[in-house]
Amino acid sequence: MASEAQEPTPAELRALMADADTVRARIQDVHERLRGTEDIRHIAHRLEDATEALRRAHDVLDTVAGDLARARTARDPRLCTVPWGVCPDHGPTLRSSGNRTWCTAAGCTRSWDYDRMDTACAEPVTATVSHTSGTSFLACKAHAADAEQRLDGATITALPPAG
Repeated sequence: MASEAQEPTPAELRALMADADTVRARIQDVHERLRGTEDIRHIAHRLEDATEALRRAHDVLDTVAGDLARARTARDPRLCTVPWGVCPDHGPTLRSSGNRTWCTAAGCTRSWDYDRMDTACAEPVTATVSHTSGTSFLACKAHAADAEQRLDGATITALPPAG
């Protein structure tokens, strides 16, 4: 497992995105110049695949940079320790598709441009959830309310406000 000092940063991934954009622009320039020369125009089409691959690489790097930023944020001890997200207002009411997540509670307009359901919660800790089995965890308001409803034997203890 890589240590935190060895793992890439979101900034490094965004720098790679910029590099991919630079290479893509150079390939597009070569593509246009090839198309401008009659006897070699027919070979230019292959470069379209290369520019498309770099566009996809840019998109993947962008997604990974966002995922990494959220994962690193989730390490903050002041944040909920539950390994999946919720709507901060309505709890486990999320749906997700194509790296987009939204709350399905009536009237809620919250949405996120990432898969919040499969990303560790990053909401502020407001309570300790304890179970009769002896286990406990720190949770945000929505996860604590959900645990209180779903876990038999759960005790929710509000934490003092941070600050």
